[in-house]
Amino acid sequence: MDFLNKLSNVASETYKYTAEKTGKIAKEAKLKMKINENKSKIEDLYEEIGKIVYQKHVREEDINIKEDIQDYCSSIDKLSSEIEDYRMQILNLKERKQCKNCFSEIDIDVKYCPNCGYEQKDEPSSKIINEKQDDDKEEVKNEDKGNNNDNN
Repeated sequence: MDFLNKLSNVASETYKYTAEKTGKIAKEAKLKMKINENKSKIEDLYEEIGKIVYQKHVREEDINIKEDIQDYCSSIDKLSSEIEDYRMQILNLKERKQCKNCFSEIDIDVKYCPNCGYEQKDEPSSKIINEKQDDDKEEVKNEDKGNNNDNN
């Protein structure tokens, strides 16, 4: 019986590990898809800005950025900010961070960047990991609520 209990425990731990890794991969894929969607939207906005500028040029009108393309630029800023947030979420899923100096992707616990040697003086990795775990718990709660609503 002891052997079966050990086997059961190992199988259970393996399942938990696999489920966690699969969940991380799925989250990363969703985030990358959102990044690509935002990049596509930004390209569309660039195209619209170009059209406006060219039309003003053809008509030999003055281009007033504040009036003509401010909304487009604000939208691009918002989408770029979302992309950066998604990128940081992906780094957290991988338990990695970005060097403040050279922006290389590095292990979360390193004190100096292996690429440029810059000292990493940011918050302790345990705080980042705990925040990530809190985010994961909140997401599981939200998914459970969604599943309960689907069942009703």
